[in-house]
Amino acid sequence: MTVGLIADAWYHDMESTFGGLEVVALGSSAGQASGALAAKELGHVGIYGISGTPQQLVRSPRAVRQSPTDVLKVCAMRRGRCIIEQSGRELTVAPGEFGLYDTAVPYRLTFQGAWQCEVMTAPSKSLGAPRAAVDEARSHPWSATTGVGTVLAQFISACTSMTVPASGARNHLATAGEALLASVVLQDYEPGSEDMAEFLRHEIESYVDRNLQDPNLGLKQVASSHHVSVRTAQRLFIGSGIGLTGLIRKRRLQAVRRDLAAQRTAHLTIAEVAARWCIHDAQWLAKAFKSEFGMAPSEFRRSSEAETLTTHASAL
Repeated sequence: MTVGLIADAWYHDMESTFGGLEVVALGSSAGQASGALAAKELGHVGIYGISGTPQQLVRSPRAVRQSPTDVLKVCAMRRGRCIIEQSGRELTVAPGEFGLYDTAVPYRLTFQGAWQCEVMTAPSKSLGAPRAAVDEARSHPWSATTGVGTVLAQFISACTSMTVPASGARNHLATAGEALLASVVLQDYEPGSEDMAEFLRHEIESYVDRNLQDPNLGLKQVASSHHVSVRTAQRLFIGSGIGLTGLIRKRRLQAVRRDLAAQRTAHLTIAEVAARWCIHDAQWLAKAFKSEFGMAPSEFRRSSEAETLTTHASAL
């Protein structure tokens, strides 16, 4: 493969994998930035081993608008340095450190020399952390060799080098990764009284996401698990427009939608996919899915299959 084709593949990988990420070559590699990417999917968590030539990786305001995501990223440097610019702040991450950044906000990563890093991505909502805690965690680099950061960094490194396990194990690893990242974000965070309601709401949302496949998930279980009354749990979600019960239904529908679009569950019937998420009423599913996403489950699956075939054909 020629240098030009290698560079083209790198630009495409960054754009398609990370939501419109733009590559800007620096220094002697100007016009021919390149790199290597190894990806592993662990449920909602992504693990990536990345290396490259001097360059900037930019998620622009336009990319944020066109490819909206709410994902928190961890960049652990193994070789070289990374400058993370986001929200008017700049931090330098050296080997043995990691930094956090948020895909919901434009950012720029600058790598001046040859570099190698490991990246973990996780949905911000899965952490159960208030925005204030996430913003504080993004404000400085973290040590990958001391404190709670050591455990997270070792987890990311181990996942980068391991063989991808079966789907059940992947989901458990994803939960472990999210918990370790949450422990970093919340390590020094002490919510004030005005933040407690938001903090508890995030905790409950995270709990719901982790337990969607539990048929007993409901108001009583959620309230009991968080040592509050059912009324208190309900009151926390009054402003959402759908309430706590509605949140559980919505997240289960979103999970069904993800599985209907995924290759790994293509062999399952729609009923079997829905049953994985504790939905057993086909008529209710059809009506609720269409109301939420604008089309029936079968129509959505067909459109996803067609899109996958088109993507594969264009890559050939």
